[in-house]
Amino acid sequence: MKYSLSLATAALSLAAKASAEVFIVDNDTPTALQVLLPLAAGKQVLGITTNLGDYDTDAATYEAAMALATGNLTSCVPVYKGAEQPLVLDYNTYHLWQDLYGDIVWQGAWGKTYESPVPANATYEYNQTVGAPQWIMDTIKNSDDNVTIVAAGTMTNLALALAQWPSMAEKVKLVIMGGYVDGQIAQVTGGDFVNDLYSDFNLMIDPEAAQAALSAPWRELVIVGNISSEVFPTQNLYNELIAVSGGLAAIKNTPSLSYVEETVGNGTLPSFNLPFWDEVASAIAADPEIVTGSYEAYVSVDTSFSSPFYGSLRMYPKDLRASKGVRTSKATMITSIDVEKFNEMIVDALVRDWSNYCSTGDAPSVAIM
Repeated sequence: MKYSLSLATAALSLAAKASAEVFIVDNDTPTALQVLLPLAAGKQVLGITTNLGDYDTDAATYEAAMALATGNLTSCVPVYKGAEQPLVLDYNTYHLWQDLYGDIVWQGAWGKTYESPVPANATYEYNQTVGAPQWIMDTIKNSDDNVTIVAAGTMTNLALALAQWPSMAEKVKLVIMGGYVDGQIAQVTGGDFVNDLYSDFNLMIDPEAAQAALSAPWRELVIVGNISSEVFPTQNLYNELIAVSGGLAAIKNTPSLSYVEETVGNGTLPSFNLPFWDEVASAIAADPEIVTGSYEAYVSVDTSFSSPFYGSLRMYPKDLRASKGVRTSKATMITSIDVEKFNEMIVDALVRDWSNYCSTGDAPSVAIM
């Protein structure tokens, strides 16, 4: 089997692999793999924070809670509800800018036909004692470990935290999904779907927060960029997940394979297939060794409302950045990853029994070897 080497080691106790690196997942569309990938790599995930973006914040919080509930992870990976609106933009100005410069293909929670995915009368668990920005600050301030934040949504929570504690960034490695560059030809020639793949929605829905966050003095800043839109689920990956799980019948009848069932469904890749956007960011954060290409650049975000590139990432040569009058930060820009290794990480993370992880720190493989 293609991924047998990874699965052969999956039965190792996660507690035995624990490191001094701890994770916070900050996102507008939390999915299970964003948490499972670092957990499977032996990292501790301190919590999920939510914000407005693809979903409204209530819906993002619901999605996070449901993703954790599937694997009985709720008690050790708390969810904190975050910012419900951007720093400056509101619904009207969001659409006014598009009236001036053209519609964004994906409108997210502020789309004119948006409907919340939360069922009527739904109940779900999240920590209501403190809001996400305050929890992020408190957690980083009280941690002696190396904190990594994987930000795969709007940067509003981070900007609010930084406004109160600017030096917070110096203690944190930040890995973001987004930060697309050199995509204009693809957007012009590729049609709406490709245009959407290279539209920086996470930055565009709150450009001011994105600039505050990306120009802060992080211990390390990693921008996943274009590669996050170029790695897709494949039928071969689905087939491997089904095979190592013992077949579709076993998947449907085995509670510990619920994450696999959610992923593969009826076993056939959906006709409308989206990239592993946020999952790529989590995987890179969890195991930087999967990165096969990168370069360094100084970056900022365009915050001019009168610009057709409002909310877009900008890069500067080192010798010109000081003359631009814009605060910048040095970032590692990812250009390629080992996709086979990434797929191995997905199989390893999903084909496990997570049900006792919160009590034992262990999630053994349930693969059929």
